[in-house]
Parts: sequence; C-alpha cells; structure tokens
Amino acid sequence: MDDGLLGEVRDHDIRVARSGVEIWIGSEPTFTQAQSQHPCWLTEADSGEKEAHARALLLALAPRLGGDVQLLRVPGRLYPGEDTPRFCFGALFERHAESRWPAARATDLDSAEVPAPTPSESEAWLTITPDPAVVEVNMAPAHDLATFAYWVEGIFAAAAEVGLSPSRFRYNGDLTDSGGGGQITFGGPSPARSPFFVKPQLLPGLIRYLNRHPSLSYLFAPACCGSASQGPRADESVRERFDELPVALAYLAARGDAATPAELWGTLAPLLVDAGGSTHRAEVNVEKLWNPWFSGRGQLGLVELRALRMPKTPARITAIAALFRSIVARLATEPYLEPVVDWGSRLHDTFGLPWYLDRDLEAVLEDLEGHGFGLGPKLVAELRAGAEPLATLELGDATLELRPAISFWPLLGDLVSQEQRGARLVDSSSARLQLLVRAPQGGALGKLAANGWSVPLQRVNDAATVRGVGSVIYRTFVPQLGLHPGIASHDPLVIEWERGNECLRTEIYAWKPGGGPYQGLPADATEAQARREARVIVTQAKPSESRPSKATSLALDLRRQH
Repeated sequence: MDDGLLGEVRDHDIRVARSGVEIWIGSEPTFTQAQSQHPCWLTEADSGEKEAHARALLLALAPRLGGDVQLLRVPGRLYPGEDTPRFCFGALFERHAESRWPAARATDLDSAEVPAPTPSESEAWLTITPDPAVVEVNMAPAHDLATFAYWVEGIFAAAAEVGLSPSRFRYNGDLTDSGGGGQITFGGPSPARSPFFVKPQLLPGLIRYLNRHPSLSYLFAPACCGSASQGPRADESVRERFDELPVALAYLAARGDAATPAELWGTLAPLLVDAGGSTHRAEVNVEKLWNPWFSGRGQLGLVELRALRMPKTPARITAIAALFRSIVARLATEPYLEPVVDWGSRLHDTFGLPWYLDRDLEAVLEDLEGHGFGLGPKLVAELRAGAEPLATLELGDATLELRPAISFWPLLGDLVSQEQRGARLVDSSSARLQLLVRAPQGGALGKLAANGWSVPLQRVNDAATVRGVGSVIYRTFVPQLGLHPGIASHDPLVIEWERGNECLRTEIYAWKPGGGPYQGLPADATEAQARREARVIVTQAKPSESRPSKATSLALDLRRQH
C-alpha cells in the first residue's frame, strides 16, 4: 500500500477518534493454492496438504507481527458431520509493537496442543484454521484502521511467500476469489465498551442503513448473492420474518439508549438469519453479540458483516474496512431512523446491475462526507475498482459497454439435507450481462437484441449525455444437478447493436469458441486475460429484425423466451 493511501487511513482514524466512539475492527481473509485441483482447495475443509500450508503461513507471518510472538497449536472446532476437530494454529503477539517490519522473536510452533490463551489488553491473538477450499486467517481485532492495514499487509505478504493466493483463475480465464469469504467484524476493547452497547441505537441504525443501500450488500459480495448466499440480507429471508423487522426496530427506537445488550440480541437475532433460520449465515451476524446459547464466545459485543468476498489486495480489503467503519462511526454519532424499504422485485432487478450499484455507492459516500466521515480519493478509487467490461463498442458518437452483472442463484434441493454439506449446492448456470449505451444529448441509442430478441433500455439522462441501461439473463451451461433440464445453454450469447445503418455483432462464449479442452489452468494474469478476450468476438453485421420479447423494464431473460 502506498504512502498516499496510508495517509488517508490515518486521516480516517483521526476522524473516528474525534467522534469519541471506540470501533475495533477485524477480518477473516482466506487463501487458496491457486494452481491446485486437490479437493482441499476446491470443496473440502480439512484434508490433503492444507495443514502443512497453514503451518507455513503462520511461520512466515510471525516475523511480520512485531515484538515477541508465541506460536501455539490450540483445540479446533468440531463441526456437525465431521469425525474430528479441525486444526487451529495461533499467534499471541504484542498489540502495539511500533516497528513496521520488526525482526520479531517467535517461538517454534510445537505440534502439542495446548489450551487457547486469554490475551491481555496489550496482546493480540490471531488464528489460522481450515474452511472449505481455503485456509482462513482469523485476525486479532485492531484498535484502529492503521493497525488493521499493517496486519493485513503482513498477512498477504506471508501468504504470497508460501504460495497461497487470495484469488484464482478458472480454466476459461475468469478471475474469481479464493473460495472463502472476506468478512469484517466490529466491536470494542471489551464487551462492555462495544460501540453497539455504548450506543444502543447503532445496530438498529446499521440494519436500516444496509436495507436502504443495497450497494453495501452486493458491490463487494461473492459471486453467489441472494437468499442462497453466505450473507443474505434481512429482506431476502422469508416474507413473514421480514414483515416483523419494522416492528422490532420500532420497539428498539422507543427504548432508545435504555436498550440493554440482552434486548438488542433478543429482539434482532431471530430476524437476522438466512432462509433456514441460521444466525451464522446472515448479512449482519450477531451470534457473538450477546448470545446466551453460545458458550464462551457468544457475549463479546461483536457484529460481523458477511456479504463480502475475499479481496484480491490488502489495499482493497483496507478500503472496504474503511467504508464500513466510517458507516459505523456515522451511525454511532447520529441516530438513523429512516424506515426500512420494501424493495420487492426491484431489489434484484435494479441492484443486480453495476450502474445502479455505483449510483447508490455515490450516495453513501456523499452521506459520509456530509457527516464528517468522508473517505479520501485513493480509498474511494479502491472501492470503485470493479470487474472490467467484457467489451466496449463504438458506433459513431455512441458507445455500448457490456459488463458482467449479478445473477441471483437459487439454492437446490431440500434445505435440511443441504445443511449437512460442507458447501451448499446452488444452480449457478445463469448469468446476467449489463448493457449500457451512451450517446450525446439528442443522439439515438439505437436498438439492441440478444439471440434475436429485443432488449429494452431504461433511459437515464443528464445535461450532456443520454444513457440507456438494460440487461440480459441467460444460461451459460446445463448443470448435471440443477433447474430447467430442458432449457439449453445460450452459448454463445449474441448481442446485436443497430444504430443508423450500422450493426455490430458480439458473440460471448462461456468456454473456448469451437469447444475442446484448455491446456491446464492459466499460468498467469496475462494468459487468463488472453483466454477471456478470445471468448468475445466482435464483427460487423447486417441489420436484422429482432423479435419482441417478454421482458421487464431492466431485464430480458432468454430462458423465458419461446
């Protein structure tokens, strides 16, 4: 991370300190062995070479933590359906070590298991554990963002040193994350000093704020979003449960600063769950807030945000942490009582598109600036660094940008049996593509078609430019286990853009055009980009008549066109 970004991190810490609210922050970065196809790096939690890699990661990390570092093997968690507890390696180190890259003094990592330590206020405790497809670094909570950034930078550097990666390439060149999450946790130096207990209206305000700003739920989320994800929103749960949320929030608003930790947890925990009722799998996870049923670790005053994918760089994870910590500070200093929005079908139809997510993020950043918690330009640039367009086309003075959008995949089968799996099964065969046309004010947008069906555009104008936004939902493959076995894949997806007397035809392939296998995984980013580019073919074409489609205002679903 460059000095300019770190300067903005320090400025953020000054702003939060001035608010008088202590907001500690932690995360759980996850790493994979990007070139391996062993099940332990694809689906399994604890097998193969994973323990050896986790041990190597901890040994590489120890010199980067600062001061005296004690390395331990402690009891791991035993998960339902697993015969033995998972391994757990830990590091106990000085919280306020001053040197940036000190020559730390680390004990050897003994294979003998010892009880987990209870760190003092001057100590920090970090663990490394296995999870499906990844090793997970459970960071110690940092008292400020500068310390968080320092630790994150060390973790990423240590992971790279031992051959672990925060991301991987698919055979077709697509870039994806490690396969694990990038959750962020907020709390305080002790349960009693948690910002959620010092400011009892903070958590209800956070729930309202996330509801009204879907960009915070989707813009930094993994590929699997929605009710089947690892962090669904409260309004992606069952209808009856969401209807109770305004009742709970109104009760807590009436209680004001008199609301107790037990009231906060008891009122909100039953509503902050996934479709199966799991408190752990929810966008706002409060299982460690004040949970009387979670022995030992349930009453820590912590709130975890789970709708976050593993970022590719320490700069990006720091920027995301800065965004949400600024939101927490803003809500702690001024109660937020805006009513929750019942988005209905607009939630996925509209906010599955990058255009609307970007506009919503702008509103969030303006709100933070207006309340004294604005972020610097380098942090904002990291937040806005999204996926690259598949293609950008020009016809005269107009452009057409084709960009991946969010497709909300459904969970398959019986939910109870799914819960016994290490990873739940969804139908990931659908994809969504945003089509954004820009033209000068008064200029024509032209006509768009996907596989011969007309694509509707919603016009968005400003003083100088007219824009049209639309999208196409299509099937990239026919799954072995999935929905709609009789619907074939739309491969290639063919987008035709006609404007005036000209027409451009774009063929987008999910796999190598012409078929056949790839010769192994991409060796590096350059080869991956070459494979992606080879899957998009743009040619001149003759204008043709498209068929009228059954489409919403923002989406043409090719699976519905017959």
